[in-house]
Amino acid sequence: MAQVLWILQIISRGVVQIQRLNTQIFRMILLGSLGAAINVSVVNAAVADTLLPQEYIPFVQGFIDAAKAHDRQAIADYMAYPVKRKYPIPAIQTHGEMLARFDQVFDPKILEIIAQSEVEADWQTMGWRGIMLGQGTVWMDYDGKIIRINYQTPAEAKLKAELIAKQKTALHHSVREFVNPELVWQTAKFVIRVDNMGDDQYRYASWAKGKLLSEKPDLVLNQGKLVFDGSGGNHAFQFTSGPYHYLCEVIALGELGSPVGELVVFKNDQVLLREPVLKAE
Repeated sequence: MAQVLWILQIISRGVVQIQRLNTQIFRMILLGSLGAAINVSVVNAAVADTLLPQEYIPFVQGFIDAAKAHDRQAIADYMAYPVKRKYPIPAIQTHGEMLARFDQVFDPKILEIIAQSEVEADWQTMGWRGIMLGQGTVWMDYDGKIIRINYQTPAEAKLKAELIAKQKTALHHSVREFVNPELVWQTAKFVIRVDNMGDDQYRYASWAKGKLLSEKPDLVLNQGKLVFDGSGGNHAFQFTSGPYHYLCEVIALGELGSPVGELVVFKNDQVLLREPVLKAE
């Protein structure tokens, strides 16, 4: 039974060793372990799903080659702009800005991770989200553009700390204390701020549109939680106040035209408010 579970885990995770086995031998292993309970066609389909389709291999291999060569120009050509960075670091808007900030985003460590990756071993398609390296370190779309780098260099970490310190001085004293800022959004009616308070706790603060963040917030909710939606980066911050539930949905990987996020307010199970993000810092 343990062997059966082990084989099923390999199939579900798309471990590359399966891809490298002789097809006939792999069938024999599966049939010997599972017997007639599993149809061979189902097994073949599971293995096929782990393989990167042939049409995308040149995109991925080209990016790997660019990382191996430390070719800044080529890597900048692969990026889809704007390139989002961890808040409050501003997004990289253009090819030229990418070249100017290259060392902030790509240090020897991340370049080595990409350069040492193997197309069929480490990259896989993830439905509409695109093509993923590893557990989501890098994401590429189906046009061969890099849409997300989930990695922060020491240089970016230093910049982030400097920006946070500056940001705190501009806030109302009641909300100046936090570990990390998560987001600042503008919707049609509100300015919203979510901060990481440490120990997996989050704080929601909102102001009516037009107010300054140096003013006292109209609403503050504590003890919020973070919930992830898959490995693509989409996630939500959830807060509760009596029968009211506030949801800040962050859309890191969305369909064309998707907003960067959405505020949804419930009373019990009824939606009272749903506003897309119009502007995000």
